[in-house]
Amino acid sequence: MRSQKLWLLTLNVTFNMVMGFILPVNMIFINKNLHQSATMAGFALMVYSGLMMVGNYLGGILFDKLSRKWTLQIGYIIAVISLIGMTFHHVWPSYFFMLSMLGFGMGISYTAINAYTAFVAEQTIGDSRVLFNNMYLAANLGIAVGSTSVGFIFEWSIFFTFFIPVIFFLLCLLIVFFKSATLDATNEEAEKTHEFTVSDEGVDPKVATGEKRYRLNLIILSLGVFIMWMGYTQWDSNMSLYMVNNGFSKKEYSMVFTVNAASLLLIQPVMNRIASKLFKLLKNQILVGIIIMGLSFLLLPNAKVYWMFIVSMLILTVGESMVFPTIPALLNKMSTTKNRGSLQSLYTIMGSLGRAVGPYVGSIIVMILSFGDLFYGITAAMILVALSLKGVKELEK
Repeated sequence: MRSQKLWLLTLNVTFNMVMGFILPVNMIFINKNLHQSATMAGFALMVYSGLMMVGNYLGGILFDKLSRKWTLQIGYIIAVISLIGMTFHHVWPSYFFMLSMLGFGMGISYTAINAYTAFVAEQTIGDSRVLFNNMYLAANLGIAVGSTSVGFIFEWSIFFTFFIPVIFFLLCLLIVFFKSATLDATNEEAEKTHEFTVSDEGVDPKVATGEKRYRLNLIILSLGVFIMWMGYTQWDSNMSLYMVNNGFSKKEYSMVFTVNAASLLLIQPVMNRIASKLFKLLKNQILVGIIIMGLSFLLLPNAKVYWMFIVSMLILTVGESMVFPTIPALLNKMSTTKNRGSLQSLYTIMGSLGRAVGPYVGSIIVMILSFGDLFYGITAAMILVALSLKGVKELEK
């Protein structure tokens, strides 16, 4: 089980390193290098994330119906082909097509990685939330390393900005090919003791909650994930233009993500201990965390010095450390072994939808109104969706 989790964490780190490479520079690259408008760049990223969402859905079906191993490999192969095209061909609109196909391939792989996490967590002896927390830290570490590195690499070489992710995904393909038996291994000890998560013979949360209330729970959580990622993804897209237009360099912009990852390694363990004592119900922890995330954007409209962006990111990090690992844990609490993968896919799909719409909607708000109005709107939306979590009926178990 230890080597299984290690390879899973490795795939997660590598995947998110590529995400860290692709997202921060694409808005700038499309706008400055390919000479497209900020609105068109936002539209391209929306389509990229939209096809990632389609890939998320298809990946879940392939994972259940076809093969765990081949689902990962199909996603990686599509992504590698797309990245090779993006490495050598910097012409619009063919670049837009390759970026879109990259999103589709990464969507398939991302769902497969999350489904593997649910598969392993299902067999974990003890608290399976530890695995979700570790995967979350791994994802943020990957994004931070990728985002920090690309700030330097993009200014040095556009070719290597896209070619390095090709190498990363080729390594992932080799891992899946040679270590598929390890990734697919089951924990016989857990199966014998039945000490893993929720068994089929246990109480079905849907029955215990009531079908209508259970459906309402999923709607509220889905809306919450969507709104959170709409706001959060501004840091990966429109924020780059905001900082560059205010005189900050691409390196300074990418360093914000380094602060995010480094501080998260310290903040999350502390917040986990504090939150476990303060909040009996997971939904209340998520509620407070979303409000903190929303309040972090209030510093940005008047941010004229670099430290204000750093403080905003630190406040955002405190909130996300309370929210992002806890939502999968709450969904896991609401599931049985028969629908655990489907509920985790719901989280992935709604996150992808938020990432798809966020950059484009943000760019439109900036074009019609201003960056300040965008940031105030994010704060208001996050507070409203946080308060709606009071309507979630969470079982105490």
